[in-house]
Amino acid sequence: MSAKTQFSLPWAIRACLGAVSLWLLGGCATPPAQDFGRDGDVITRAKRYGLVHVPTKLTSVMIDLRYRTSENATGRPLYPSNMPCLLHSATIERLATAQRILRQEGYGLKILDAWRPPESHQALWNAVRDPRWVVPPSDGLSMHCYGLAVDVTLVDINGKEQRMPSAYDEFSERAKTNYTGPDAEIRQNVERLQNAMKKAGFRAIPDEWWHFDIPGNTRVFRVNASSIGLKLPQ
Repeated sequence: MSAKTQFSLPWAIRACLGAVSLWLLGGCATPPAQDFGRDGDVITRAKRYGLVHVPTKLTSVMIDLRYRTSENATGRPLYPSNMPCLLHSATIERLATAQRILRQEGYGLKILDAWRPPESHQALWNAVRDPRWVVPPSDGLSMHCYGLAVDVTLVDINGKEQRMPSAYDEFSERAKTNYTGPDAEIRQNVERLQNAMKKAGFRAIPDEWWHFDIPGNTRVFRVNASSIGLKLPQ
């Protein structure tokens, strides 16, 4: 492309091309089309409760919140399509460490769920109603509801998801962290993800290979969707 042709492109198009180029060069960075959680008012209000918009701090981590879609255990969206990816700052710090570990090995992280509004957690419980997989609201809230838990999977340097024992949110025996099947590639993928997250200070749980949270007494607030002006699907 000649210089004359390049400068004749509208500024917005050139800006998009530049962003995509940076994504490709960055390997696991979130492509612009995926970072559609940009409700400024919601993000600003969330900050008051200690929740941080992840893309502003972790530009190399991919984001694909599955509860924005029907690709989850409920079979329907629990989040709005513009749901921002929010986490407590302590969680983000540990994710950054895990991402650095994985990038040294030619891999990276993709976030599948982050902060979960208590209202969405109630909807998830209503759909599943099995305490083996979802914390009953009567017993308290999931650590997702405080931004202290994150669901992730492993991607390669080009952002391609790696093979795991089960699909995300598949509540079955196949989802266990301790994979004992015959597939060496899957076993290696699970071990790589688990090792990086544990080295970064996360705690795993035995029944969901994708779930990690922060042990300890981090100061947190209960944040409802209504508290930050987030409108959830009905």
